[in-house]
Amino acid sequence: MRIARTNFDRQEHRRDRRYALPPLTVIIDELEYVTDNWSLGGFQLTGELPFAVGAVVAGTLHIDGSDGFEFNAEIVRKDAAAGSFGFQFRELTPLAMTKLDRALARRLVSRRRV
Repeated sequence: MRIARTNFDRQEHRRDRRYALPPLTVIIDELEYVTDNWSLGGFQLTGELPFAVGAVVAGTLHIDGSDGFEFNAEIVRKDAAAGSFGFQFRELTPLAMTKLDRALARRLVSRRRV
């Protein structure tokens, strides 16, 4: 299966471009976090999380005030100095992916209006 890149920056090796806005709310182990940035493939959080790289966590993702979508994500990066963690989605419902895509589309359209 071939993966299409949505990021065309030659120095960026991630498959999907990252966005800071709109921020998403993530709940893991009953603790609420706001994303630093996100993409269609995952998200980054800053905070104290008791997980190591390679751990798979389950949580709820809230997009634009939604009731939330269950997800599983693997921690693929940890920057101890910055206290940030990079997560890659392992399981995400098609409806959640559609909501992320729509949030991204609204963001891009609103930038063109300015």
